[in-house]
Amino acid sequence: MRRASYLFGFVMAVVMLSMAGAIPPPAHASATGMIKRVYTDKARYAPSSTATIKVELTNDSGSTFSGNVNLAIHHLETQLHTDSTAISLPNGNSTTVTFTWTTPSTDFKGYFVHVTAGSASGATAIDVSSDWTRFPRYGYMAEFPNESSTVTDARVQRTIEDYHTNAFQLYDWMWRHENNIKRTGGVIDSSWTDWSGKHTMYWATIQNMISSMHNYNAAAMPYTMSYAALNNYEAISGVSPEWAMYEDSAHMNPLGFDFVDNNPDTWLWLFNPGSAGWQNHIYGEYRDMISTAGFDGIHLDQMGERPDPYDYYGNVIDLDNSFSSFINNLRANLDSNGMSDKVITFNNVDGAAEGWAFDDVTKNADYDFTYTEIWGHANDYIELKGLIDKARRNNGQKAVVLAAYMNYEENSGTTYEAESATLSGVSTNNNHAGYTGSGFVDGFGDTGDYVQFSITVPEEGWYGLVFRYGNDTGANNTRSLYVDGNFVKQIDNFLDQDSWGTWKFDASHTVWLTAGSHTVKLAKDAGDTGFINLDSLTLGTFDEDAVRLTSAAIAASGGSRIEMGEGDQMLGHPYFPNRAKQMRSGLKEAMKNHYNFITAYENLLYDKDVFNTDSGSQFVEIAGQPVAGNGTAGNIWHFMKQSDDYNIVHLINLKNSTDTDWRYSDDTPTTLTSLATKVYVGDNESVSGVYLASPDIALGATQSLSYTTGTDSKGKYVSFTIPSLQYWDMIYMKRTFTAPTNDLYEAENANKVNVGVNNNHSGYSGTGFVDNFADNDGVTFTVKAAQDDDQVLLFRYANGGSDATRDIFVDGNYAGTIGFPSTGSWSNWSTSELTVSLKKGIHTITIWKNAANTGAINLDYLDLDKTYVWQFDRQITSVPAGYRITFRTGASGWAHQGVNNWTNVVDVMMRPNGSGDALLDHETSVGPFTTGTTVDFTFLWDDNGNGILETGTDRWEGTDFEITVS
Repeated sequence: MRRASYLFGFVMAVVMLSMAGAIPPPAHASATGMIKRVYTDKARYAPSSTATIKVELTNDSGSTFSGNVNLAIHHLETQLHTDSTAISLPNGNSTTVTFTWTTPSTDFKGYFVHVTAGSASGATAIDVSSDWTRFPRYGYMAEFPNESSTVTDARVQRTIEDYHTNAFQLYDWMWRHENNIKRTGGVIDSSWTDWSGKHTMYWATIQNMISSMHNYNAAAMPYTMSYAALNNYEAISGVSPEWAMYEDSAHMNPLGFDFVDNNPDTWLWLFNPGSAGWQNHIYGEYRDMISTAGFDGIHLDQMGERPDPYDYYGNVIDLDNSFSSFINNLRANLDSNGMSDKVITFNNVDGAAEGWAFDDVTKNADYDFTYTEIWGHANDYIELKGLIDKARRNNGQKAVVLAAYMNYEENSGTTYEAESATLSGVSTNNNHAGYTGSGFVDGFGDTGDYVQFSITVPEEGWYGLVFRYGNDTGANNTRSLYVDGNFVKQIDNFLDQDSWGTWKFDASHTVWLTAGSHTVKLAKDAGDTGFINLDSLTLGTFDEDAVRLTSAAIAASGGSRIEMGEGDQMLGHPYFPNRAKQMRSGLKEAMKNHYNFITAYENLLYDKDVFNTDSGSQFVEIAGQPVAGNGTAGNIWHFMKQSDDYNIVHLINLKNSTDTDWRYSDDTPTTLTSLATKVYVGDNESVSGVYLASPDIALGATQSLSYTTGTDSKGKYVSFTIPSLQYWDMIYMKRTFTAPTNDLYEAENANKVNVGVNNNHSGYSGTGFVDNFADNDGVTFTVKAAQDDDQVLLFRYANGGSDATRDIFVDGNYAGTIGFPSTGSWSNWSTSELTVSLKKGIHTITIWKNAANTGAINLDYLDLDKTYVWQFDRQITSVPAGYRITFRTGASGWAHQGVNNWTNVVDVMMRPNGSGDALLDHETSVGPFTTGTTVDFTFLWDDNGNGILETGTDRWEGTDFEITVS
């Protein structure tokens, strides 16, 4: 958690330790009729172990039920297991039926569990995974009061049963940032006041919590700061100021963070991640918390973007490129101390695809899954998807977890205006702009003054009482809260602001209310301080539509979110104990369905062989509906992915959305029905089944759809009718892929946008070629990479006009721009190429003409050839037989290449590839070669830039290079 967030949340008067341990009855989610709950006994299971499924039933039908409780377990569309138990349940009675299942021996698979009893149904899911980081469902715990182990266990158990949480971040459990576990005389204290000075943490509760998590096969991850210490760090913890960072080169001004709470003891002083002294100290703290507390790894945090500071000795610290080495050194430190199984994750604060420190960590750090806290650089749905996509590309398809706080910046929920409440000793006014309603309460500062609201709540449950206020008295003030005439607590954080026109809603408390009418009184008692203006009371509530749409967008994009914890809470604030917003029962049910869904279908959402298709609009058509691939409001947002065995189409209903900012409340999508849909597939794909699964339909169960196949001017397609779309549907198509001979993909059979097919120029291969390749036109090839490899994309083309260029996209991501020089005639065929890295699996390669591209071409085919890349900074000396060799340099010229002591010499021009790296922006390839060949090469540089090979004029590299083929 980025500590800067405490500026807003650190002093929130939320219900915290007083609420811990109070776990209300579960929401009856993922169930209908007399089936009230279905859940499993563990967060995840080892292969070939025993899973226990429990079904809670209450017969409220009016008559005795006699019949079977039936269980069915599916992996995707395939039913694997059934079981049945006969029961007789009189009206008004309850029972629990237990099933067991021996999980399959295959690792990393998700399963959907469906239970029926008469017309009632219920569902849960099972994750069979030996390592939780493959499919993290990351939850949180933020309260560590003095409570029994039974109460602690109930909080953990509920979160796991309802949301399949397989790992928890223990938030702010520690004593100090640089000294985590408090000891006196070498003995661990039974309790300590946390870093903020506000809350007492109990060691026994922390220990019981970790033990409970382990009992349910869930991991315990400690929140830690990677580079922070509290005040008096040298005297208390032995941390040297020589390890710190400074704002100046003379180490006069330490780099720190002030929470603006008038308390220097809560300042965070920041240390150099590259300092050996700091690393030695903090790595020792990390090892201590693992070995002493039993944590399963380290959750590292940092403060986010800031200008490069100085170290103690006046050297500039390249801070945004410092964290990968810190993480890698930590990995090595843990490994060398017998902790190689411990997990590391690191918060890429202010997550954005092009964000500060993002590339350094996701490309270079040895961590287990990506974690990023979203602030100002990924505000829209498509930006969330772009962030997830890039993280998975950078980190080798590792899992991605987002901390994305819903409705954080809005005061959402039913609002009661203070000026309309019952008032005593106060007045109303409207002389400060920014209030809601017709005005606000002022003169609220004398003992005995109060504002009393009469509220009505729809159901029993937790309610956040959120007060919107103004305060420019120069001091933080307090008020006493009463509910139904009973004193609840003193709210001590009506914070001083810059002016009376600054309105805040960060004063709150959360209480349990029964359904119906209540009174909420805010009073100035004798023990309270100062004056405030009061604008309103809001019953803080998460907006169900925004949460469900955002959850869909993140999961469909291949990410997950840290959001559920403490048994029945959703995370809506960067300060995790803040419970100012609450879920109503409808959202609780929806979230349980959501977590069942992402667990059951984890292989279609998160597997390492699941890749995006191209991000354009060439793949999906829905009759009579606006569809868009960029997540814009007013459309059905569609995007397509591919795995080894499935085509996967995600549809998210944004038709009623007015904007695409995921944080804010949204309108309820209108459920769409009978959607006639056409999905285009690659020429080498054969579909054998079409299936629909959705967390919004049939509790997430898969249903088979009738379909037909055909071919039109755009390519091969599959057509079917989707019964309904509310928030999110996932269509998955079972298919096989037959790679063409020599990996040669004909353009005329590919997916096409605004182009034609012709055969009026000789020399083509296959049945023809693509022509009429003009602006906003493109061709998408669906290809298969047999293994992780660099691949040459060799495009055969003809160009009877001027030189042309085209952009190349791999799985929807820009890969480069390449030239297609004139071939002198439309019947003369040549090749242009680009080398890209492809993971094993199915991918899309799109060649596109944007407005910035030039010229016309006819396109014959794409030849996919595996290659090794030679660069001046990566000078390989051997390649396997059958591979090409790609030369990648930073200047134009020719690769002068021969074999076996310079026989069969050829000169191949190095052409621009569109790279943003000036040292690697030209390339060409040669080969492939047979075993025993020696490839000789050097370079002739076209320093005068005339594009003409002039051996007496152009500059030779001066060094001959060799590569052996084995």
